[in-house]
Amino acid sequence: MLSWNEAREYIELEEMCELLRKIIRIPSIGSRESEIAYEIIDLLEEEGIKEYKLLESEEGRGNLIIDVKGRSEGFNLLFIGHSDVVPLGEGWSINPFSGEERDGYIYGRGAIDDKSQIVVYTYLAVLLNRLGRDFRGRIRILIAADEELQNPNHGVRYLIKEHPYIFKGIHGAIGELGGLVSIGGRKAQAIIIGEKGSVSHKVVLKGKGRHSSLVGEDNLIKIGSEFLLRLPRKIYFVSETFKNALKDAFGWKRHLIFNRLLSKHLMNNDPILNMYIQALSHITIASTIVRAGEAHNVIPDRMEIIINARIFPEQNESWVRRLIEKTLSRITKNNYDILLQTYVPATLSTTDNLLYKKIVETIREMNYTPLPLIQVGSSDSAWVRSLGIPVYHFFTTTKELEIDRIHGADERIWKKDLLKALEGYYRLIANIQ
Repeated sequence: MLSWNEAREYIELEEMCELLRKIIRIPSIGSRESEIAYEIIDLLEEEGIKEYKLLESEEGRGNLIIDVKGRSEGFNLLFIGHSDVVPLGEGWSINPFSGEERDGYIYGRGAIDDKSQIVVYTYLAVLLNRLGRDFRGRIRILIAADEELQNPNHGVRYLIKEHPYIFKGIHGAIGELGGLVSIGGRKAQAIIIGEKGSVSHKVVLKGKGRHSSLVGEDNLIKIGSEFLLRLPRKIYFVSETFKNALKDAFGWKRHLIFNRLLSKHLMNNDPILNMYIQALSHITIASTIVRAGEAHNVIPDRMEIIINARIFPEQNESWVRRLIEKTLSRITKNNYDILLQTYVPATLSTTDNLLYKKIVETIREMNYTPLPLIQVGSSDSAWVRSLGIPVYHFFTTTKELEIDRIHGADERIWKKDLLKALEGYYRLIANIQ
C-alpha cells in the first residue's frame, strides 16, 4: 500500500464535505435511510464500485452493504455506522438540516452522530478503489438503519436475523465514533472497547383500594414515593476497564478514597466531562415511568414504576433485581412483583487481539495517546459483539469530541477531521497487512 502522504493526494476534502452536506439535508429521524443510501450509491457507481447491496426491512428503511476486496486473502474488517438520527430538540441557532458551514465546522443533525463517519467510511472505499485495491483482505462497510431507536425489526438486528451471511468471515469490526478527548488536561484518542448494559424492570406494588377519606400508612403512592427516595440513583463502581484507562492516563491508585477524590477533581474542573465521568464511574439507576390511580378521590390498589439501570460487565439483570428487592423489603410488606422489561447486557471486547493492538499502533503512529474507554450508552456494536466479533470504536480527530452536542443543539464537526478520521482508517488497514 502507498503511504498515507502519498494516498492523501487521491482524495479532496471538499468532495467529502459535499457528500456530508447532502446527507445532512435528508431528515432521517427514524426513517428515510434508503434516501441516504441512494446518495452514496450514486457516488459508488461514479467510482466504478459495483459490490454493494441495499437491504430494506421495509420501504425506506435501508441498510447499505459495501464490499471492497483486496488483491488476496487477509484480515476481513467490518466498519459499522448508521444513517438515522435523533429528533432535533430545542436550542438550534441554524437550520439543523442545512449542512451549513461556519468557521471550519459543518453543522447539522447527524454531523457527528453518525453521518460524518459514514462519509469517511464511504470515502475509505473510494480511496482504496482509486488506489487499485492494493491491500490484503476485505473491507465491508455496513451503513445501518434504526440505530437510534433500536427496533429489533430494523437495522443490525434485522440483518443478523434475516441476512446473517453479512457477518460471516469477519475477523473484527470498527463501531461508531471515538475521537479526541481530554481528561485532567491530558489529551488522547478514545478507543471504545465496550458498552454499559441497560436493564429495565417494572415494579408493581399491590394494595387495597379505598375512598381517599380513609387514610393510612399503606397508601401505595406513599410507599412508592418512599421506595424511589431510598433507591440509589448511582452507586460508585469503576470497571476494571476504566481503572486501566485511568492508570494509563494519570496513574490510577488502588485506594478507593483516592479514586473517588480523583474522579471528583476531574468532574469539578470540567462540567461537560462531569456528566460522562459520573456515568463512567457509577452504576446509574433512574425511575422513568410512574403510574398510579385513576380517580382523584380513590386511593389506588396498584402502582407501577419502571426502573432503568445502566450497568457494567461485572453486573447483570439479577444484580439489579436484588437491589430493587432489598430496597423494597425495608419499607413495605405489601405484595409486589418485579418484572423484567428489557435487558441489553454490557458487552466488552478483549484488548488481547490483533485488531486492538493495531488500532493502538495506529494512534501512536499519528502521535496521539490511545485511551480505552467504556461507552455509557448502547449502540449496534453490542449486537455484533454477541456474534463473537470484537468491536472497537475508533475515529481520529484533531478537535476534541463535543459530548454536549451529540444529540444536542448545533451538532457539528470540524470539517478537516473528515480527513483525519480517513487517515486513521487508512493507516489501520496498512498496519494490519
